Amino acid sequence: MSALQLSDVGRSAAAGLAMLGIPSVIVWAALSMLLLGTLFGVGLVLAARAFAGKQNALVEEILDLLPGINCGACGYSGCRAYAEAVAEGAEVNLCVPGGPDAAAALAERMGVEVAETTRLRAVVHCQGGTDRCGQRFEYVGEQNCLAAHITSGGSKACAYGCLGYGSCAAACPFGAITMSDERLPVIDPDTCTACGICVKTCPRDLISLLPVDCTTYLGCSSHDRGKAVKDVCAVGCIACGLCAKKDPAGAIAMEDNLPVLDREKSGCDFSVAAQVCPMKCFVSEAEQPVLAAVGETPAAQEGQSGA
Repeated sequence: MSALQLSDVGRSAAAGLAMLGIPSVIVWAALSMLLLGTLFGVGLVLAARAFAGKQNALVEEILDLLPGINCGACGYSGCRAYAEAVAEGAEVNLCVPGGPDAAAALAERMGVEVAETTRLRAVVHCQGGTDRCGQRFEYVGEQNCLAAHITSGGSKACAYGCLGYGSCAAACPFGAITMSDERLPVIDPDTCTACGICVKTCPRDLISLLPVDCTTYLGCSSHDRGKAVKDVCAVGCIACGLCAKKDPAGAIAMEDNLPVLDREKSGCDFSVAAQVCPMKCFVSEAEQPVLAAVGETPAAQEGQSGA
């Protein structure tokens, strides 16, 4: 409807209301407010559409800078949700798989500075492979860690140990996890992006994300102690507390029969604890890395090193 037509409608409405005894000044004031409100409403709708178009374009640009694996490690439901959040002003360094490169690209696009981030990788808190920890019974069900876990708690003699069916390896979108002959996950720190999918996949919570410079960590998750541990695993923590007593930084405390490591207090240096542990529960990657390749047993590695 044109402005002229609106004017004609206004005159007709004014004439009709005047017949009802309503003063023309009030009539015209009301019509003017109605007209202005309509115009402002149309303007807001058009502006909202224009802004939405620009915002959608920005989200698509941000999305192109993300790895697109929808892991949720950023705290959002997926890459698009995070892209929308970044477009609204969220931190640009929350994409763990993308790492510093993605953070730098997002910062440049958004015109902001990015804080330095610490690179993480996944580690396994269990060393009880088939050569060190036995089985309670023969499991013949689905070869899946969750399925095995909910079947009488799994066949592993240690109720806390890795079940060894490779669900974490199957779930890793980057192929950073393989299974050793002893049925333990082997995580390649160079390939691992710390997306956290393996952490969520493990039904026994045996995987965590650590800074790459933390090369010594606890390789056991058992909450039993003493003989109960020794009876089922050759490298299980017996809760003797020697690591806590000998740690020079006082960065280890015993809780529920397991050492709790304060990495900030120690600077990630737990070398003394690793040396004094009678059960060799600590993994010291700099000295004794977990099996580096599928099919390499400790005996095979010793044979290669002595050849």
